[in-house]
Amino acid sequence: IGMELSTMLAKLGTEVTVVEMLDDILPGYDEDVTRLVRKRAEGLGIEFHFGEAAQGWEEVAAAARVRTETEDGEGREYTAERVLVAVGRQPASDTCNVEAAGVESTDRGVIETDDAARTTVEHIYAVGDVAGEPMLAHTAYREGHVAAEVIAGEPSRLDYQAIPAAVFTDPEIGTVGLSAAEAEAEGFEPVVGEMPFRASGRALTLGIEGGFVRIVADAETEFVLGGQIVGPEASELIAEVGLAIEMGARLEDIAATIHTHPTLSEAVGEAAANARGAATHTLNR
Repeated sequence: IGMELSTMLAKLGTEVTVVEMLDDILPGYDEDVTRLVRKRAEGLGIEFHFGEAAQGWEEVAAAARVRTETEDGEGREYTAERVLVAVGRQPASDTCNVEAAGVESTDRGVIETDDAARTTVEHIYAVGDVAGEPMLAHTAYREGHVAAEVIAGEPSRLDYQAIPAAVFTDPEIGTVGLSAAEAEAEGFEPVVGEMPFRASGRALTLGIEGGFVRIVADAETEFVLGGQIVGPEASELIAEVGLAIEMGARLEDIAATIHTHPTLSEAVGEAAANARGAATHTLNR
């Protein structure tokens, strides 16, 4: 959220300074993904200060003075007209006394649920942010559907691996499932295919030269495990990879799907073909 709003404000002409405790933006994303977003943000005039933790703030005239501390203990101060604190979400499970019903939650207030949205009390269900990560609106929608179906006696489950996420920066980021490193950590031998948008005719007509589509699959079975997209309409394009994961599709299924030319979606099919060594518009790995 911090980077999304920073990008929006910078485009509106606001001078933006980002203070980040970690050593880069958007922790949890691959470095080559965050690098493209950071480079674009710097081009918009956003100033970054990494490795600094906010210590507090105070009003100064019509502004705010923010105090930070670097990793080596150096104190710094920044003055701004407005301060945006974007440090994540906190479940609001403490608003309805769920403990009285025997529902168990973690120290952070996350209500424990299974893949049917059922809590530790069999007839009580929890959906949305109170059920923990990923705290996304579309996750809550699906959790609600699953809970209703299970309550109605239907066999329903939620595959959290197939839930996409998007960062609405410029360029956009779309992810779903496992990255190559995560797949390897889970015991898979991952194979990766990519399609750079600089090789996409449609992207070039939009003036887009950076970004890529990346698909991760199991080398032995070719089952699709995940995908990362950074570039135009990434939040839209990632849905195809999410569908592949949900239905247990293989690389061949995506690669053999005919994508309209010229479109951005062609890059998804080409990335899958690239992972199989059968790409048409890019050099095969």
